[in-house]
Amino acid sequence: MKLDIAIINHNYITRMVIFSIFLYKKCRTDEYIYKKVVKDFIRKKTGYTIDIEIDVGPKVTLEYQRDSIIEKILNNDDSVRLNLVVVSFKTSLKDVVIQIDLLREDKYEEYIYI
Repeated sequence: MKLDIAIINHNYITRMVIFSIFLYKKCRTDEYIYKKVVKDFIRKKTGYTIDIEIDVGPKVTLEYQRDSIIEKILNNDDSVRLNLVVVSFKTSLKDVVIQIDLLREDKYEEYIYI
């Protein structure tokens, strides 16, 4: 088995990005805080700053946030539009763009729970 440090770093960074997206998904409603905590987590875990872009979708008003929380509580309905996160970052190996659905955590179990 060939050990290449670039591949190992790339895989580790990818796992940390996906893990942090799910770890801080409760902060998703405030875009600035969400981006900051994810970037800080990745910087602490990898040891260096990575050029990462996080797109959490359209900005929502406070009134829309309230309505969606009430809708979720009353009808157990999640808005799919608010659960998609697009992450793009660059490692020494390649550029990566990942679209993550926060409702489908089972799809990302191999990245999160290892």
